Amino acid sequence: MGKVLTALLIILLCSCSFVEEEDGEHAKSELPDIVLEDTSYTLGQNGENPVYIASERMELWSSDNRAETGRITFYQLDDDGEIALRGRADKAEIDTDTKVLMLSGNVLFLSSDGDMRIEADDLVFDSGNEELTAEGTVSVSSEDGTFTGVGFSADLVSSTYTFKSITKGIFEL
Repeated sequence: MGKVLTALLIILLCSCSFVEEEDGEHAKSELPDIVLEDTSYTLGQNGENPVYIASERMELWSSDNRAETGRITFYQLDDDGEIALRGRADKAEIDTDTKVLMLSGNVLFLSSDGDMRIEADDLVFDSGNEELTAEGTVSVSSEDGTFTGVGFSADLVSSTYTFKSITKGIFEL
């Protein structure tokens, strides 16, 4: 009996291990801590202009400060409680610590200020700094015109929008 118990203990201890990456950090968890279906999630806290998120599925990894979603919609309110911006994407990876949303697949981003409409395959929304970036092709429509280009960045606070290069556009006066 004692030998069997010792053998089982050795097998159990040998089967428990962790994987270290080259930089010494533990590998990201393979399985999420929690999976939510048809969920609402608030990214941020009151007083921070949080982003309100709804998705059909959200997986959360608390130790990595990471969430992944499928079919996401989101909005953010201004100081008067009115919707300042809203959007959707096929999926998103969210850094819950820095409040950055990496949106992908049929991304649509709408801003009430100036009736801005942004469409892209991939778009990064840094909600804490109120900035947008995209490396690929982005189409922007506003009261000033319609532009398509690559290397897009936007500062939502100052309403400054830039492209590295514009492939087509119409500027309306």
